[in-house]
Amino acid sequence: MHAFTTDAMTPMTDWMSTLDSNALLSTLTLPGSHDTCAYTVDDRLARTQRASLDEQLHNGVRVLDIRCRHERDTFAIHHGGIALGLAFDAVLETCSRFLDHHPGECIVMSVKDEWAPDACSRTFSQTFEWYVARYAGVRWHLGNEIPTVGAARGTIVLLRRFASARPLGIDLTAWPDNATFELDEGPARFSIQDEFRVPVAASIDFKWRAIEAQLDVASAGMRERWRINFCSGTGMAAPPVVVACGDAHVRGIHARLAAKLAASRRPCGTVLLDFCDWQNWELVRALVACNFAAGV
Repeated sequence: MHAFTTDAMTPMTDWMSTLDSNALLSTLTLPGSHDTCAYTVDDRLARTQRASLDEQLHNGVRVLDIRCRHERDTFAIHHGGIALGLAFDAVLETCSRFLDHHPGECIVMSVKDEWAPDACSRTFSQTFEWYVARYAGVRWHLGNEIPTVGAARGTIVLLRRFASARPLGIDLTAWPDNATFELDEGPARFSIQDEFRVPVAASIDFKWRAIEAQLDVASAGMRERWRINFCSGTGMAAPPVVVACGDAHVRGIHARLAAKLAASRRPCGTVLLDFCDWQNWELVRALVACNFAAGV
């Protein structure tokens, strides 16, 4: 196993606390979790994590992929049509508690309208704003620009994947399905790789090439464009755990990414992982370490 550290004096709970407050979030290497809360189900095709949200935050994950179904004017956390047994309230309470204890950190949260609404009297965005008002102790960054570390500290930065009649967070609603793409709709510009269809284990090679292509250009223009790279993938013959971790027949994404990070420590942008606790959080620690490498 490769050994990665940040600074011996900087615990993973507070790794952002020593960063330059003037740095844009887009210039950082930010570890994230794909389908963050899909650790509550045993379904092999649906489960994408083992560690809880609280464990993820305490081990350095700073970008969350939160997917909600709008039900009876509240948000239930879903993976597609599968209810995960969590409410958005629990997500906010966990994030609020973490930021209260670690005010030098920030959380970037993608909030997605994941499934058809049920018995609602208001829009998804109206219910989101109801949550913002209800949890007044939670500080949100709801501007549409890429914030600096200083502006984001102690807050949840919203990446909005739901419709809103008025400006609200960073708008990523034009997100296409299963693609590598760029978004240039507002002041925050993005380059995103989210090619998640991996029909069979042999397709992991294709998925890795998409990930690696984004990694290889991640350090270019980071002040102007936020690069987000999904390492997740799934298919009927290649469930998420095989894509991420491999098996006796195929090398998974995680081993390939670990080798690449060991060979070159440079900015990677935002990288979202399935099973982010793999090998005792090795990849999360490796990604965090990219922010402290010489010359970065």
